[in-house]
Amino acid sequence: MKSYPKIAFYSLTVFLFVLISSLFAAEALKAPLINIPGWDAEPAMEMDMNMNGVNMSNATRSYEKGDNTIDAAIMVTSRQIGMASFQGMNMSQGGIKIESSEMDGFKIMHTHDSNENEGNVLVLLGETETNSAIFSLGYSGISSEESISILKQYDLKQIQKATKALMK
Repeated sequence: MKSYPKIAFYSLTVFLFVLISSLFAAEALKAPLINIPGWDAEPAMEMDMNMNGVNMSNATRSYEKGDNTIDAAIMVTSRQIGMASFQGMNMSQGGIKIESSEMDGFKIMHTHDSNENEGNVLVLLGETETNSAIFSLGYSGISSEESISILKQYDLKQIQKATKALMK
């Protein structure tokens, strides 16, 4: 019976370590969501979700400059998104352009609608057999070229490092 307090103590210690680790992991996702010069930004927010066995952790931050907006998100999910969506797709029709390419060693998928002057850039940060991590930069009111210029301000290697802690 004397070992019961030890077991309870060790169980509580492990629980607290896991809890504190997950809090720091969420903070680690928020940290790379930088200030963009000339843009007003809300504080970054994080969210963890578990729905039907699919776990997802993400951090988001919204930016405004006049009527122009940017929404940045870092997502880690227990579902594999699949590299196929980041490879070999290039299309242009009616002002909508979809391009997949590589930038600084990362696979990217860039969608831009020149009719609405909006789009999204997805960056594959990594994946395992069961997990995926992506960075998303959605935008409205800026050109395709300016969106890439803004994307390059983010430290994708730092973001990738932050997501690895959550990819089990």
